[in-house]
Order: sequence, then structure tokens, then C-alpha cells
Amino acid sequence: MPRRTIRRPTELTGVGLHTGADVRLRIAPGPSGSGLRFRRTDRPGAGELPATLASVGATDRRTVLGQGDDRVETVEHLLAALGAHGVDDALLELAGPEVPILDGSFAPFWDVVAAAGLVEGPGCRRRWEVLGPFELAEGDATYRVSPAGDLALAVTLVHAEPVIGRQRADYRGAPGEFAREIAPARTYGFLAEVEALRARGLLAGATSEAAIVLSDTAPLNTSLRWPEEFARHKLGDLLGDLALLGGPLRARVEAERPSHRGNVACARAIAARGRFVEEE
Repeated sequence: MPRRTIRRPTELTGVGLHTGADVRLRIAPGPSGSGLRFRRTDRPGAGELPATLASVGATDRRTVLGQGDDRVETVEHLLAALGAHGVDDALLELAGPEVPILDGSFAPFWDVVAAAGLVEGPGCRRRWEVLGPFELAEGDATYRVSPAGDLALAVTLVHAEPVIGRQRADYRGAPGEFAREIAPARTYGFLAEVEALRARGLLAGATSEAAIVLSDTAPLNTSLRWPEEFARHKLGDLLGDLALLGGPLRARVEAERPSHRGNVACARAIAARGRFVEEE
């Protein structure tokens, strides 16, 4: 199968959820075989940072690529949208330290890529295949991975707080499924956690327009788009973190209480136990 990039450049501007920085994101076509690569345009002379597992620098409440001043934060929403579109190659130019949070969902990224259009290029796409089933635990998160003819994801959340409780979301990668069922799902957090997270240097750009704010019993600032919107969002995060494999995945992944740290550990286990082959 040929590789795919976007037809023309497109841009988004906004604020970084954790850094609070004003940022501009430009998504440009990438040479065939280059993969997804970030470049910090606000740092003269900065090199390109590949969106791969080898680049992961932190996974505390978001996925960070790189280290120090050359890092790029909160990449998962953008990578999920690119992965769902099947984009193999793109240059992701970021004037700032963090991908903008926008409305907290994946939809703005999906929409601008759809508007920019897609084009096939030379070379063959490669995919990951899982050779046998395995299970993985990372902190509170557990993952069950098994071979499959295509991608299938399932996420289960289990919370003591009744506003979330136990809920599940599934995804099979059918055309249009991401746009309809996953992309509009927004990130969320408990109001009671905000001060502690800000003391750790997080949420500097958080607003009530960028996330669902929760008490233990109800959303405080919005109505839910689905009863299980939280599980749908976590599934999108999982898809974005699995994009760091560097190619589409053919496997079934069932995740319970997933986290970014767990998602990256799962992706690394897939890379260690699977194979990367050309897609017919």
C-alpha cells in the first residue's frame, strides 16, 4: 500500500494545556518515508524530532517528546487524528513548546487534516503485526494484546467517583468511525486535582473551554456528548500513543484504566514482541 501525506499545509493556533504558551501548529506534507516529525520553529537551528517511541521524554498526564528546551508536549491528540487519517509522513512545525489543546478533543486536528486533503506518495507503508497474545501491567493500567487482521481497541475505565464509574469504549477503525465516535470526545479532569497539578507545573493553560471539569458526581462546566465520553477520550489517547510505533498496527488491544505511561509501555512491548512488515 502506498504511503500517504497531506495534500497542502494547514495551520492551527491556540494555547498549550500544561505550559500555557501561545502556540502555532503548521502541518505540512512530508517526504515519503520521513514519518511524522516535529520541528520547533521558535528555536532557531532546532532539528527535527521524530514522533517515535525513542523520542518519548515524559508521560505524566500527557505524552512528551524530547528533553529540555527541545521538547514538544501533549502530542497525543494530534497523533491520534493523523493516525486515524492514515497519514504516514508529515512535518509538524510548532512555534512553541506544546501542541495546542483547543477544545480538548481530537476533532480540530481531524478537521484541518480532512480539509487539507490527502495524497499518496512513493514507497510502501509498513505495519506492525503482533505474533502472539500477551498481557502487560503498568501501574494501575493493564493491557491485553492479541493478533488481529486489523486494528481493534477497547478501553475500560473504573473509577470510584460516580461521575465516571465503570464505562467502556470500542473502536475498529472503520471509515468515518473516528470522526463520528471518538474525535469529539474531550479531555477531562477533577476540580479537586487542579491545585496539586499546578503545583507540579501542569495545567498552566487550563480553562473551562479546554476540558470537562468534574466534581465526584457531575460535570461542572458542560454537558456530556456521550455518557461514556471519558472512555472514548481515553481510547483516542491510546490511539495517539500507539502512533509512536511509526506505522499502523494490526492487533487487538484491550486496556483497563489506561494511562500515557501504560500506553507507551504497551507500544514498546508490541515493538519488542511484534514485527514491522510492508503492507500489501
